[in-house]
Amino acid sequence: MKKGNFLLISILSAGAILINFCSGFAESPYRPYGATSNTKAQPSLFRNMSSHQFRDPSARMPLRTPSDSNLQKKDKSEERGKLSDEERGKLSGEERGKLSDEERRKLSDDVRGKLSDEERRKLSDEEWRNLSDEERRKLSDDVRDKIRSAARTEEEEEELSTIEKMALTEEPTDEYPDTQPYKIKKLTQFGYNFFRPSSIGFSPLSDVPVGDNYLIGPGDRIILNLWGSVEGTYELDVNRSGEIFLPKVGDIKVYGIPFAKLHDVIRAGLAKNFKDFGLNVTMGKLRKIKVFVVGEVKAPGDYNMSSLSTLINALSAAGGPLKTGSLRNIQVKRGGKVVETADLYDFFLKGDKSKDIRLLAGDTVFVPVIGRVAGVAGNVRRPAIYELKGEKNLNDLISLAEGLLPTGYLQRVQISRVEVHEKKLIADFNIDPKIGGKSLEQIMESIKIQDMDIVKIFPIDLKLRDQVRLDGYVLRPGDYALTPGMRISRLLTKDNLLPEYYDSVGEITRRYPPDSPPEKILFNPAKAIAGDPAFDLELREFDKVRIYSRWEMEEMPKVWVNGEVQNPGEYRLFRNMIVHDLLVAAGNPRLSAYMESAELSRLRKSGKEVTSYSIIINLAEAIKDNPTHNIRLDPYDELIIRKIPRWVDETERSILLSGEFVFPGVYPVHRGEKLSSLIMRAGGFTDKAYLPAARFTRESVREQQQKRMDEIIDTAEQEISKKQIELTSIAASKEELEATKAALAGLQKSIELLRTKRAEGRLVIRLSALDKFKDSDFDVELKGGDILEVPETPNSVTVLGQVYNPTSFIPVNDGDVGYYLKKAGGPTKYAEEDDIYIVRADGTVISRQQSSLLKAFFSSGFMSAGIKPGDTIVVPQRFERIAWMREIKDIATILGQIALTGGVLVAAGL
Repeated sequence: MKKGNFLLISILSAGAILINFCSGFAESPYRPYGATSNTKAQPSLFRNMSSHQFRDPSARMPLRTPSDSNLQKKDKSEERGKLSDEERGKLSGEERGKLSDEERRKLSDDVRGKLSDEERRKLSDEEWRNLSDEERRKLSDDVRDKIRSAARTEEEEEELSTIEKMALTEEPTDEYPDTQPYKIKKLTQFGYNFFRPSSIGFSPLSDVPVGDNYLIGPGDRIILNLWGSVEGTYELDVNRSGEIFLPKVGDIKVYGIPFAKLHDVIRAGLAKNFKDFGLNVTMGKLRKIKVFVVGEVKAPGDYNMSSLSTLINALSAAGGPLKTGSLRNIQVKRGGKVVETADLYDFFLKGDKSKDIRLLAGDTVFVPVIGRVAGVAGNVRRPAIYELKGEKNLNDLISLAEGLLPTGYLQRVQISRVEVHEKKLIADFNIDPKIGGKSLEQIMESIKIQDMDIVKIFPIDLKLRDQVRLDGYVLRPGDYALTPGMRISRLLTKDNLLPEYYDSVGEITRRYPPDSPPEKILFNPAKAIAGDPAFDLELREFDKVRIYSRWEMEEMPKVWVNGEVQNPGEYRLFRNMIVHDLLVAAGNPRLSAYMESAELSRLRKSGKEVTSYSIIINLAEAIKDNPTHNIRLDPYDELIIRKIPRWVDETERSILLSGEFVFPGVYPVHRGEKLSSLIMRAGGFTDKAYLPAARFTRESVREQQQKRMDEIIDTAEQEISKKQIELTSIAASKEELEATKAALAGLQKSIELLRTKRAEGRLVIRLSALDKFKDSDFDVELKGGDILEVPETPNSVTVLGQVYNPTSFIPVNDGDVGYYLKKAGGPTKYAEEDDIYIVRADGTVISRQQSSLLKAFFSSGFMSAGIKPGDTIVVPQRFERIAWMREIKDIATILGQIALTGGVLVAAGL
């Protein structure tokens, strides 16, 4: 290895130490002392989570082993079950959230009325059914909307019934674009979605006046207002004997009396003791009645309901009929006899509530099993599966679906039918009245409907007929009605053509029956518009006419302008475009433009080749519209505008002085001016200026350094990749293999770091007092973009690398290398002491390998070399004395040299 190579061999090694140190610091998460992840109180939302999970049906039977805590919970549950209504009413919202389903059912009406919206939102279906009508009315609109939304979601996700599954069809997929296969994706049974699980939709109307025929019974509350000889307001409850008590009058029998006669009955009772009085009678709280809902309903059982409740209210409270239950034969039984049979289709389809009778205490609502059914799918107004009662033919079934849509295809109506206990088959019918001479109703009445029939009304051909399509570069593309004898000129009107359309070629895509293979027909749009019969072709059904843009079919002509204009580049060549037009498009010439002579490069095309030639143009004359110079441009012309000779741009004329100058700032310089002249113009240095640490950078030097850095980094990276491939076969032992891997990884990391840094273009100069500096070897001639920075006297000396305490120290007057190494704890056992070097503040480097040279200056050798403020002492790492590691050391040396040469010690980790 050449002498002096070791002065830089460990820059990357020392850099890796700092990189690892900084990376570890950056990656360690900051956390205040004493902070933990559980210092915050648990939010109320999570405090309630356990009760919410308990209410979830999937969480009601946790797999647990018996424990004392479970027994304690059971005891507490039993204790809560023994609470009185008054005690339950005092429970907090959180305590009520912990109640079990059984405990909630024991709550009185008054206590349940105090539930919050959030608590009501968590009620199960069974809990909801146990709420009274008044309690349901207390729910806010927001809660009701959420319950309705949940009900709709539950209904959408509900499993299809057996009848609905029978309606599904398996049709082939759409393999061809013009086919219209029909597939029944989902056909549901009609009417069952009217009943929502929450029963909100059909809750009884309890906030309206009672009717005249309302019969008074035990549990009702009568409000009596008196005035005249006797005054007062009384709330009179009807007792179990059917009587009310009036002061000074006694008991009055009101049981079974219609509300219309209640006024007279009470007046008669008061008249026995009072005269000259007036009264008004209204109903207060209405009594509850118990009714039974049985049969094919979602939640059969007994229900406490308002005395105003009707048949539909009772069904709604029970969740509505199941899909196996009938909607058309619902019975109301009273005293063992059927008092009413309701067909809910009358209500759902016609709004007829005449069969929706008011229920009495003890009534039973019975929903039998569903009867015959038939479905209709496709192009009807309400596709569904309907329960049949008196409907026997296709016309009756279509009437239930509210009729056919205009898009229904009558020439083929298909019925999918089940032969009882045998097979499933289909039958097709033509119900088009144009063929048989009968009306549509008569034809449909002749087609009988059986149980489990599914009728499919297919769509007509949805393809647009009697039309042509206009596409492409037109103002109004789309479909146009085809009239007899219509030609292209009728389609291509002047107000429908865009500017610069291509008038030479248009295209028609036409289909020919019977198999309709497509054909392309070309025409001349300009001649077609002019009425030329050879090109103004007659259009046919389904023709597609396409008009092109001119620039789809032709290459757009272009010209270029380069050099001293505001916006050099490529421009479109317009018709009759001249030189002055191009200059205006490019923002006019710059002040630096040489106006007397510009070059216009033009192509000369012949049959076999293309050559170029130049035309000299005087731009000043061209701007004055001199036709000799302001010539017309041809396609692919390129105008080149040169810069005035010896013109210096602003960026090339400026020099930046920063730091300790009397007048720092940006200074324009003239050609040939030297650094000493500029320093004098800036007033010289201040008293704080530290000249040995001056930093002078130049752009041209930076570009050269950057190019050299990139080349060497690429070479070093290739060499590292090569060594990594050879690693397994060359390493002599496992320890050597691991050490080599670590060394190569460190070099790779250093290369990646170097790639992120840019060379600074530093030139090493030595400033001195102006009288000595002027005309010295370092008094360089200035160039535009130069930067000179003179810092204050630094107050530190830095020691890096393989020492026990890499850090910075305050400079002392007689401090040398040995002094500062001792301050840093001295070299470690991994230090390469023979390769220690000094990086001076001015950018120069002195290494221990130069000991023979240093003896001329230092009697005691390298360790006695004086250290000045701003200097850096680097102690590199020692590599193993084996051939493989020496190769790695050589790579590190090269990278270290390029890092120093480029002036990027930071990139090297220093």
